[in-house]
Amino acid sequence: MAYNRQPMESEEKDDAVIQVRQNDNGEIEVLPMGHLARENMEDLQARLDEALSRARGVIVLNFENLRSLNSTAIGKILKFKTTCDQKRIRLIVRHCNPDMLQLLKMIKFDSLVQMEN
Repeated sequence: MAYNRQPMESEEKDDAVIQVRQNDNGEIEVLPMGHLARENMEDLQARLDEALSRARGVIVLNFENLRSLNSTAIGKILKFKTTCDQKRIRLIVRHCNPDMLQLLKMIKFDSLVQMEN
């Protein structure tokens, strides 16, 4: 299962770029851009581990620039949620576009992971 948004003309179909940063209110934010698929799960895991090592209370997955997400990525995020729970770190997904949000709600992802816009 994958959600795909049609790329704009200026966008390339490439692997995801994943950044980690601390936002103004102290949350650690993970920003995947592009496509999250099996090919870039090692990079995603490395960025999630980095976020976890820096987090003091909240990790945000910001999906604002995410174009697609497959079932492997969803599974990786759900496993990461379990790790966050064990370490008493809150995981939040923010800024899903409407189509991706609809897909995630269909598979009940929103009942497992807190989602905000």
